[in-house]
Amino acid sequence: MSTIVLCAWLLVAAWTPAAVPDPRPGGLVVDPAGVLDPATEAALDARLRALRADRGAEVALVVLDDVVGAPKAFATALFNRWQLGDAARDDGVLVLMVMGQRRLEIETGDGMQAALPAWWLADLQAQRMVPAFKRGDFAGGLGAGIAGIDERLRALPGEGERDTVAGEYRSDGEVVTPPGPAGATARPAAGDLDRPPAPADGPRAGAPGGDEDGGLGALEVAAGAGLLGLLGGGGVVARRRIQRYRRRCVACQRQMIALDEVADDAHLTPGQRTEERIGSVDYEVVVCPGCQATRVLRHGRWFTGKSRCPECRYKTRTTSSTTLVEATYDHGGRIEVTETCAHCPRRHRYTRTTSALTRPSESDSSSSSWSSSSSSSSSSSSSGGGSSSGGGAGSSW
Repeated sequence: MSTIVLCAWLLVAAWTPAAVPDPRPGGLVVDPAGVLDPATEAALDARLRALRADRGAEVALVVLDDVVGAPKAFATALFNRWQLGDAARDDGVLVLMVMGQRRLEIETGDGMQAALPAWWLADLQAQRMVPAFKRGDFAGGLGAGIAGIDERLRALPGEGERDTVAGEYRSDGEVVTPPGPAGATARPAAGDLDRPPAPADGPRAGAPGGDEDGGLGALEVAAGAGLLGLLGGGGVVARRRIQRYRRRCVACQRQMIALDEVADDAHLTPGQRTEERIGSVDYEVVVCPGCQATRVLRHGRWFTGKSRCPECRYKTRTTSSTTLVEATYDHGGRIEVTETCAHCPRRHRYTRTTSALTRPSESDSSSSSWSSSSSSSSSSSSSGGGSSSGGGAGSSW
């Protein structure tokens, strides 16, 4: 790497998709943040290049200090700018780590979503990657994630050997984007990540990020949600059937009864009660009239302005920003970001820079032109051509 390029990387505090150098065709790893030591970076790059040669899938790993905008939007934009994967198979994958926002995104090409469905990627992150990140072992977590993707793609007969929910995206294990047209989603095949069984009774214990679906598997939820979109007017009937399934007692198979808002508080954790109070999540507690088993059902809400706190893990974080220096055509700007949690004492304040404005005469695209319809000329790899409609999974740590 030349000294000029290295210095340019170090001076960039918040990246745009246009500024990130495409390592292909010679490599598949870009780490201007310096998280990976040279030996680890070389080993991961060799593994990804071997996977591309053996299975055809093009998996790229990018580690950045910070990005302009949300990491998810950045991942989709960068994927489509580079056009990862083959144009016919859409078999590209982008693993993006944004250190400044403590965020991991795995973006999948449209043709790769059957091989690497959103629920599987969410499990991979929760079980193998995020725990390592929390210990400060970023190289180990990234290595475990790349190894998991590599092993799964080598074990599968092909990228599209079974149907899945198209376009689904999961953030910290939760579906946050309406799925596209769906086929019948099969249960995990042998070799998939182990999924913890639902308890027979009692509220879902543990971290707030879990799928508190009362025994309804993530695959059934995903398939049912996709089915509702296909049924149109019949979606109301299907929705009621799913609700009855979620409220069926596992032990005695009787329909469970919902407690009122006052009584159900006794079954919620303090963090869950805070989520209800600020309106980010609605919890429903149901009880079996026979065996008295209880279950906590979690109903997430969209567009609440709240996100998951990296400390207490509840959806109680509010982010606000103040512009300190306005960006101009000659220099970038500076923004002060304040994160406050309504449940725990966490209050985090930091500043980040923004890119300089792009003059109308310049041909290079800026962050304002990010879209999934990037032109093919933006890719520097002759093997590119794939696209992503936003499927995949993301996690915070």
